Amino acid sequence: MKIPCQEILKRWAQTRDTPVFVQFVKYGLCGVASTILLLLIAMTLSSTMIPAMDWSTIEGQPITDAQRQQNLIINNLIAFPFANQVSYLLNARLVFVPGRHSRLVEFSIFTSIAGFGFLVGLLGGPFLIRWFGLPSILAQFMLIGTSALVNFLCRKFLVFAR
Repeated sequence: MKIPCQEILKRWAQTRDTPVFVQFVKYGLCGVASTILLLLIAMTLSSTMIPAMDWSTIEGQPITDAQRQQNLIINNLIAFPFANQVSYLLNARLVFVPGRHSRLVEFSIFTSIAGFGFLVGLLGGPFLIRWFGLPSILAQFMLIGTSALVNFLCRKFLVFAR
């Protein structure tokens, strides 16, 4: 008896026991959710409390690229813990099978890996702004792309049971 494609997709959505490609797609969707949160927090701060947008001003004067770089780093550092927590919860629930380590160790390794990928992207953002004159939002998306692949591979093989 053949199982309709719709049933296979439904089963894959409800279980963590899926082919690697499906797992990566689910991982990507969880990443989109945590990325939206990171962007929402960082860009809100960048547009309001800690100016870091290309058009930002302080006391009516445009901010310098150095100020923009520094403020963008601060805003991302503020946003990271919130996005990381959401990412961990979604990945542990929907994508990977927990159990290789205790929850505390698992979360610590997960956060360390996320922090490393985030740091690489975070330091790369100001570099891209300074040396290539990229807009803040493009530098932000470069941070996201840099982190995604490294994080998936490390989480799959180092953090979770499978």
